[in-house]
Amino acid sequence: MAIYPGEIDRVDLPPAGTHLFVILSREELNRGKQVLAAMITSTRLNVRSRLPNCVFLHSGEFGITQDCVVQCENIVAIETEELRGEPVGRLDTAMMREVLKALGYVFDANYEPT
Repeated sequence: MAIYPGEIDRVDLPPAGTHLFVILSREELNRGKQVLAAMITSTRLNVRSRLPNCVFLHSGEFGITQDCVVQCENIVAIETEELRGEPVGRLDTAMMREVLKALGYVFDANYEPT
C-alpha cells in the first residue's frame, strides 16, 4: 500500500483516542516502517487559525468534516501499521504548499516550495 504526502489518515493514539494526521514525508520514505506526519486539530481553532505555524482547513474539503488546522509544530513519526485503513482525503497541491510554508516557519527556514 503506497502512502503519499498530503494524505489525511486516522491514527489511534491511546489513551487520547483517534486523531487525524497529514502525511508529510515523501512517498519513497513512506515505504518503510514509519511516516512523518503533522497532527490536525479543531481545538483552540480561533487562535490557531491565525498562527503562521498552522494551516486552516475548511469543513467539507479534503475529507474533513469540521473546520480545523494542521499543526505544523506538532510533527510525529508514526508507525505505518498504526494508520487506520484508507485515507480520509488528500490535500491538493496548493494546500500542501501552505503546509510546507508553515513548516518553513516552524524551522525558521523561510522555505518557499516549488
